Amino acid sequence: MSFLSEDEKTRIGEAIRHAESGTRGEIVTVVARMSDGYRYIPTLWAALIALTVPGFAHLWHRLESGGWRWPGNEMPAFASLYATQVLVFLGLVVLFQIPRCRLWLVPRSVKRGRAARHAREQFFLQKLHLTADRTGVLIFVSLAEHYVEILVDDGIAAVVDDAEWEAQVADFIAHVRRGEVFTGFERTIEHCREVLWTHFPHDSGKPDELSNRLVEL
Repeated sequence: MSFLSEDEKTRIGEAIRHAESGTRGEIVTVVARMSDGYRYIPTLWAALIALTVPGFAHLWHRLESGGWRWPGNEMPAFASLYATQVLVFLGLVVLFQIPRCRLWLVPRSVKRGRAARHAREQFFLQKLHLTADRTGVLIFVSLAEHYVEILVDDGIAAVVDDAEWEAQVADFIAHVRRGEVFTGFERTIEHCREVLWTHFPHDSGKPDELSNRLVEL
């Protein structure tokens, strides 16, 4: 399933070509549905909750019958508690694999860490570190985490302060939260154009070193 319509992707490519027409910089856009499967954290939560079953059962039966046996049954409680624990664990594992539920269980710091790592992987996979003047710019978006980052190569980082990008990243994140991914890309590409035309102008029609198409993951 595509995040953007074909028309929107075409317009993003045109915006990148226009932005690059007056600069030595190279812009690449990447959008990912999610930066990690986050399978282990929901499973860990399911295991931890299942482990509390004997404690709650013990407390309940102490209150109800005053002992560690099922009411009206001589069988020790732990003989049936194991099966209950297994059922609780399996049921929660299935429930916690629902994408919204799974993401809700993952700490924000973990989601940001995974998305940031994914962005840096894409910076190298899209060959932004190989541009002639080290003037590559990656606009990376991970939708599930509501994460946006603008990564630049050394040539740009040496001239443009990180604070130049922070307000634009915050603006893009606000658009992602509203489901306005195309608008976020459009505004951010325009911001990159302004920065690159100011600091890295090029009037002789430098050929593209990298693809202008939106990369969808």
